[in-house]
Amino acid sequence: MKNKRNLILTLATAGIVVVVLFVLWAGNDFQALRSTEPPVQIRYDMQYQSKVGAQQPNSFFADRKSMRDHVPGTVPREGGIYPYTTFQEAEAELSNPFAGISDVLGRGKNRYNNFCAPCHSVTGQDTTEVVRKGLQKPPNLAAANAKGYTDAHLFHVISAGQNIMPGYADKLKPEDRWAIVNYVRELQKAPLKYAEVAKPAAQDSAATKDGGAAQNGAAAPAAASNANPKPGN
Repeated sequence: MKNKRNLILTLATAGIVVVVLFVLWAGNDFQALRSTEPPVQIRYDMQYQSKVGAQQPNSFFADRKSMRDHVPGTVPREGGIYPYTTFQEAEAELSNPFAGISDVLGRGKNRYNNFCAPCHSVTGQDTTEVVRKGLQKPPNLAAANAKGYTDAHLFHVISAGQNIMPGYADKLKPEDRWAIVNYVRELQKAPLKYAEVAKPAAQDSAATKDGGAAQNGAAAPAAASNANPKPGN
């Protein structure tokens, strides 16, 4: 009888210990115990795989680039090609479908911070890390010439690119690019942080000869599209 009582007591104690440990483990979101040793892997699945990360070299391709360029003459599924080569063409046919609509500013800020802020900064006026690392500093988005751009002109720069800034018409839909235009207008309401540097008039006129691809004005934020940019499409 005594042995039976001791056995029951031992089992009850062990059960209590197990319950306490389980509760503590559950309180830690069932995380594995901390250890300096790698965990035992029963099935690796896709946790570990041979792959090349973005910007890393890849000996599989002749150009050794892991990030592949677009195949010439192709467009994304349900996508299109930005049809304008100059900002004058864009201004003649486009108008901002979101002009005066504040509801798109949240989306515009999100897209701007993801695609534009790395170079233009979150304010549109400051120097960013990529510039400090050697990239050409983009124009101030709050400068007078940038403020003087029409919405369609900004949309064209975002879509087709300018100077060293690439076009983003293959990365964001037209409504996202228009939302960025609206958000840039909001950024332009802030006071100018730095004095503008006067540029020769000849430089400005020469910059527009190639149809806006190398203009000297503000390089509007980087955005993109995988659809026809005309409003309503």
